[in-house]
This record gives sequence, C-alpha cells and structure tokens, in this order.
Amino acid sequence: MKLKTTNMLCVVCFILSLIIPSLVFSQQKADTGPQVKDQQKQTTGKRVHPREEYPPDQRPEEDYLARFKGIEVSERLMQDNLENIYILKVIVLNFKQQGWEKEYNEIYEEYKKAVAKYYKRQVIYSRLELERNKKNISDLFKKIVGVYQDQAHTMLDECADKILNFSLDEKNKYDPNRSRVLFQNMMRLWIAYGQTDDADSSVLDNQYKSAVYHLRIAKSYAINILEDLSPEGERKEEFRVHKADNMNRVLSGETAKSTSPGPQTSPK
Repeated sequence: MKLKTTNMLCVVCFILSLIIPSLVFSQQKADTGPQVKDQQKQTTGKRVHPREEYPPDQRPEEDYLARFKGIEVSERLMQDNLENIYILKVIVLNFKQQGWEKEYNEIYEEYKKAVAKYYKRQVIYSRLELERNKKNISDLFKKIVGVYQDQAHTMLDECADKILNFSLDEKNKYDPNRSRVLFQNMMRLWIAYGQTDDADSSVLDNQYKSAVYHLRIAKSYAINILEDLSPEGERKEEFRVHKADNMNRVLSGETAKSTSPGPQTSPK
C-alpha cells in the first residue's frame, strides 16, 4: 500500500514538473505585447525605426525612388517651412491676445522632429512629417487671415466714413490742398479694397500666406488714411502694433531680442 502511494506521488510530481514550466513560459510570452515591447525599447535604449510609428497599412514605400523623392521634397520643405515659421513668430508675438502661442510651439517642435529625421538619413519619414508640418502651418495662417480680415475691414469702413465726411465738407471743395488730400486718400482706399479682394482670391486658392501679405498692405493704406484725416498726432500710438507687423517686425523690444523661431512664452 505504501509502495502504491509512493508511486502515485512520483507520478503527480512528474506531471507537475511538466505543466508548471509551460505555464510560466506562456505567461512570459503574454507579457511581451506591443506596449511591453515599447517599454523595453525605452528602458533598454534600443533604436526604434520611424516605420514603427506608423500602422502597417499606412507605412510608405521605402524603395530607392521613395528615398530620392524624400530627399528632394525634404530639402525644399525644410527651407519653406522655416521661412513660414519665422513669419508666424512675428505675428504670434505681435498679437499675443489671440492665443496662437500653443499652436505655434507645436508647429516648431514638429518641424524640429522632422528635420532631425532628415539628418539621421530617414528622409522618407522626414518628408512625411515635413508635409504634415506644412499643413499645420497653413492651418494657422488660415486662422490668422480671419483675424486680419476683420482688422482690415474695420479700418477700411472707418476710412470710408472719414473720406465721405471730408468730401461733404464745403470748405474742402475750394481749397486745392484739401482737394489733393481728398483725392489721394480716395486712391488709397481704392487700392486697399483691391488688396482685400486679392486676399479673398488667395483664400479661395488656399494661399493663406499670400492673403496675409495682401491684408498687411490693405492695413498699411488704411492706417495712412486714418492718420492723414485725423488731427495730427491723435492716433499716433493706436496703430503701433499694426505698423510693426506690416513690416514683419515685432513691436516689443523685449521680445524682439530673440530672432530664432523657437517656442514662445508670453512675458509675465
């Protein structure tokens, strides 16, 4: 009886010795899912290829032609996007009340990440991120255009009222100098409204940066009219920000010290 019991225990121990290791192995295998792999890559410092950042069905071709095209497009967008980022920086600093800083900083960091991939010879993925960066830049320009349009039309509406009142003043009809002022400002107003029309056309073509340029010109003409038809010095300080912005400059001396397109933080 004791022999049988001993044999049974031996059999049970043998079976357990086979089952337990397999359970442990399967548990270890289950713990190596995608998230755990990512954590392992981060903790071990293992290099992760950019393709791992994209789902398999969204990964681009990685052949010779794709690399050649990636180099060409990346080099062009690196220059174009950086130029646009500099322009955005000026606008964001001049109109901090619009709350564009967060988007600008995200665009700048996105640009840095894309350029870093280019320097690491990951040109195919650098191209993808620079193209995405270009779209985000365009989206921010689109928001800026909406604000610029409101500013320009508000100024021009006031200009039209001032010119109307000036033209109806009888004493201006027989004064050659005042008649010259009236004619000059009428021409300015005509040109300014023409610039807003050109801006509208640029918006229809999704050329938002061009629209910004047209609206800056329109605001410049409007400011000249308002200052010309107002008592001397009355509105000198009112348009300081717009004057600086129209020349693609930052008004504040404190913020103008930084000429790099890096992340922006409003002074406290």
